[in-house]
Amino acid sequence: MATKNVNTEAVQAEETEKKEAVNILDLLLGSDVGEIKLPTKEVEITRLSQVYGAPFILTIKAITPAKFEEIQDMSIDVKGKDADIDITQLQLFTVIEGVVDPTGAPMFKNKELMSKFKVSTPKDLVRAILLSGEIAKIYGEISELAGFGDNAVKEVKNS
Repeated sequence: MATKNVNTEAVQAEETEKKEAVNILDLLLGSDVGEIKLPTKEVEITRLSQVYGAPFILTIKAITPAKFEEIQDMSIDVKGKDADIDITQLQLFTVIEGVVDPTGAPMFKNKELMSKFKVSTPKDLVRAILLSGEIAKIYGEISELAGFGDNAVKEVKNS
């Protein structure tokens, strides 16, 4: 009886997996591709909130895989035959692309803001406004939104 019960459970689990696979395919095929949006989040830079006397809240968004690859390529540091990712550059470029203004455009690419802070590049603007630790924390938040966090994918069944 116990053996039969185990076999029944195995068959039910297999049928459930097949249904889920079909349902996922149907779900994707029947979806409106325009509904798939990059996740966003608001983060407060407490130091700047204190400086300005008002909440200093940045809107961050996930970065597309294509943009992330581009950022990685821009962050490669080649020394002779060795190539490494320059983490500082990776973080800077990610923050530049991932912090957005109310229209969804990268905030640190705003020409008016660069002019106000008397800098000529988005990298210089990030460095003029944020501290190194703040850049690293924002990078971490953007990365988590982009699926690099521990909770982005969870295991459904042990194999």
